[in-house]
Amino acid sequence: MEGFITTKLPKNDTAVALGVFDGVHRGHREVLRRAVCSKGLEPWVFTFSEKSLPTGKQGAKRLEPPEIKYSIMRSCGIEHVYAPDFGDVKGLSGEDFVKEILVGKLRCKKVVCGTDFRFGYKASCGAKEMAGFCEKYGMEFCAVEKVFDRGEAISSTRIRTAAEKGDMPEVERLAGYPFCVETTVVKGKELGRKFNLPTINQPIEEGYIIPKFGVYVSAAYIDGKFYPSVTNVGVKPTVSDENIPAAETNIIGLNTDLYGKKIPVFLIDFVRDEMVFENKEELFARIALDRSNAERAALRWIRNSGEKTTELLGM
Repeated sequence: MEGFITTKLPKNDTAVALGVFDGVHRGHREVLRRAVCSKGLEPWVFTFSEKSLPTGKQGAKRLEPPEIKYSIMRSCGIEHVYAPDFGDVKGLSGEDFVKEILVGKLRCKKVVCGTDFRFGYKASCGAKEMAGFCEKYGMEFCAVEKVFDRGEAISSTRIRTAAEKGDMPEVERLAGYPFCVETTVVKGKELGRKFNLPTINQPIEEGYIIPKFGVYVSAAYIDGKFYPSVTNVGVKPTVSDENIPAAETNIIGLNTDLYGKKIPVFLIDFVRDEMVFENKEELFARIALDRSNAERAALRWIRNSGEKTTELLGM
């Protein structure tokens, strides 16, 4: 992402999409699209650094790692992202934000945001005020209405709720891509190898949403190819007392050393709740059954949605 997320200021006039864009869901992408389709203007995003969030967004669990967030922006046609620390701008009035940041730094000629976007000191300004400032400073203004799904507005909160319920088809429908775990593979106890069911272990980082504990049909993306897989999200109560949430994935058709690599694992559908078994033999017998049942569903998703997902995520 070097050069894409930048502190360098544009040399040309820009159309700037404003927002936090957590999840870069279907509604967010409509905001991005309106900036990208602005003739004669470079499409930029103004957001905040991953280390800081506006006060109203603090405490909310994040949906996707930064790599995915910015890859989606790039695949949508955004050329650069300007992402200062929230603390650097939170004291600016609404007009000072427009004058100093959008006009003074970003050479903005068109502002695009959602109708519920807030800005300025203590989020005192909204779309109405932005329209007035844009008129004053000679900029076009585009307020994008919410995108609705099944009678309700698509939102990051709605996607988080679906993930916490294990409703992965709803997550994919609202976001436009499946829930993804993409953390570095770490060494586990390697118990699965003894039962010919090796797994990769990926801790779920603090600050990110944790899906409902249980077993999922999944698809792992490795070296440009999808592999069907089955993933357990939870704390592995049968074999561990550490109580640390993680995703443990058995990849079908691949048995190679992936330690230290960041592997995207997409959760496609919920299979069953996490269970406690009497012993390891019962646990791995059930994993073998889950694997058998998951393979067909995973292959169907790969065939129908895999290519679309890699294109959107810029993989």
